[in-house]
Amino acid sequence: MDIVTRPGFWNIPVWAIIAIYVLGLTACVICGLGIYKSYLLWKAGKPFAVDPETKRRWGFIKTEALRQKRITRKPLGSWLHFWIFWGFVFLFFGTVIAVLDWDIGKLIFGQQFLAGGTYYFYKFVLDIAGVVCLIGLGMAFYRRFVKGGKQFEKSGRFLMILGSLALIIITGYIVEALRLAAEKPEYAVYSPIGNFLATVFYSGMSQEQLHSQHFILWLFHGIIALIFVALIPSTYFAHMYKSPTSIYWQKTKPRGNIPRIAEIEEQESFGISKFNQFNWQFRLNFDACTECGRCTAVCPVNRAGGPLDPREIILSLKKTMHGDYKTIDEPLIGNAVSKDALLACTTCGACVEQCPSRIEIGGAIMQMRRSIAMEEGHFAPGVAKTLQNISSVGNPWGLDPDERFNWAEGLDVPFAKEGEHYDLLYWVGCSASYDKRNQKIAKAMIKILKASGLSFAVMQEESCNAELARRVGEEYLFECQTLMNIENLRKYTFSRIVAHCPHCFNTLKNDFPDYEGGKFNVISHVRFIAEQLDAGRLPLVNDGTEETFAIHDACYLARYNQIINAPRFIIDKIKNLDYVNPKEWGCNTTCCGAGGGQFWSENDKGERLNVIRLKAIVNDTGAKNIATSCPFCLSMFDSAKSQDTSLSEIQLSDIAEIVAKHIK
Repeated sequence: MDIVTRPGFWNIPVWAIIAIYVLGLTACVICGLGIYKSYLLWKAGKPFAVDPETKRRWGFIKTEALRQKRITRKPLGSWLHFWIFWGFVFLFFGTVIAVLDWDIGKLIFGQQFLAGGTYYFYKFVLDIAGVVCLIGLGMAFYRRFVKGGKQFEKSGRFLMILGSLALIIITGYIVEALRLAAEKPEYAVYSPIGNFLATVFYSGMSQEQLHSQHFILWLFHGIIALIFVALIPSTYFAHMYKSPTSIYWQKTKPRGNIPRIAEIEEQESFGISKFNQFNWQFRLNFDACTECGRCTAVCPVNRAGGPLDPREIILSLKKTMHGDYKTIDEPLIGNAVSKDALLACTTCGACVEQCPSRIEIGGAIMQMRRSIAMEEGHFAPGVAKTLQNISSVGNPWGLDPDERFNWAEGLDVPFAKEGEHYDLLYWVGCSASYDKRNQKIAKAMIKILKASGLSFAVMQEESCNAELARRVGEEYLFECQTLMNIENLRKYTFSRIVAHCPHCFNTLKNDFPDYEGGKFNVISHVRFIAEQLDAGRLPLVNDGTEETFAIHDACYLARYNQIINAPRFIIDKIKNLDYVNPKEWGCNTTCCGAGGGQFWSENDKGERLNVIRLKAIVNDTGAKNIATSCPFCLSMFDSAKSQDTSLSEIQLSDIAEIVAKHIK
């Protein structure tokens, strides 16, 4: 008995075979030229050196492009894309294998490898892959056009996108069904979908009708499939190669790091005010946008009705790059991008965290903010005065620098001395130094530090690290404060710096190393406390009180520095205490509204983010006790309680306060 092999061009005349080869080659050339054009568009950006880190970058491709780890966080939207993606991967490689089987195996070596059981398995896998794709496309249609959501564009364009993919798959099934109906092979069961269609719809047709319709549908299917290939670079489907490329070349430095302006005093321009100032990595980022709207859906400002829509910013920049505006050297801000939108950003990083293409949306906003701040001298209302305070007296409140450590009176807090070694230098920060509510955090930390048995001190010369200035774009003030603080820190000898403010922690850990002598071993207070509890160094007492805390994750801890488990470990370690998580927690946490200079802004556009977030935590968990790890989150939630009477009974505590309460 002869071994069954894959039929190459069943029922297809020679002229049609020649035509499809010519069209196929043409389509591949057009597609290749389009991809090359994309490369030239990216390359036209300003030079930007990146660390190759080849092994790590291929790891990004494996986890984010192939496994789609970032996409599959959301139930419906994630899995539909996952199914469409992998269905088409199998269909694509199925086509490649078919070409190799016939053009290489049959025509060159005279023997096909798609034969017998291998061919049957091949047929079955491709049939299932098509079904998986169609299910995903159906789910995509439902989500976009039926279920809806303001982040989804409901247009004929997306109807065409989904419909074209479905048409290619369905016509492929029909072509196979017509052949199976005409031949009635025993192996038809290995093409379950094609066999089903053949049996139900085509079993009563004559051989002439089957052959005629098969040829017409084969030709139509082949032409639309090749048109699809040719148009990939110039359509929405370009994200098939743009997104993986963007993922591969994504930022590898810590999320919280912002590139320093080299030789800032000699620069004539700052940040980005025109599109031609963007480097090639940003251009690649913009071009890789899939228009999925995930960034918009998670943006706290957009949720609250504010002027910021991250997707619209990226799409506007993408259109600018592709020539929708007269020239790319026209001013961006006020034309392609709204100034109000840029100033409204809380720099929470939620958009970047959710982006499947790893677009540095926040980085682009920061670069344009630099231009607004340093070239125009423009800030959100209230911020300019705060910056003046930092510049003149070293704290955003404008209070007497000699009062920075008044909170420590009677606590026997040691000040660092030159020549003496300390296990820890405690960076208190401005908030806990001057804000009466947050001074309780500093006092709790002193109790914990003393209980740990480690030697520690605070730095008398501590001054605001001006993280606020950097986030609103005032890079010069940030650099001045940074250089001064580094110089003062270098006077003392210590093993680690511990900071309880996530903004201070992030700046000391991720920004300071860009400056000479600025690399220190920095630890957040939650990780330090968790470390001490794990080592059994903190003597805990059980007061018999049973409490459950809803844990709010600060953006600059969870999202920027992946510190998520530590607060939960701490609560678990204290007897009779328990915790619950709100729906949005960890890397998916929602901003309290303080970041990016918004804490100091007098801008009241949109609903208050602090009220929205605190309400969400309470509604999600039913908890009356909220645990935070950030003094700004604590202040914002305290303010929310006074703004909404339904929240007035909520008790707020920093993790350090909870632990200090249970130390002997």
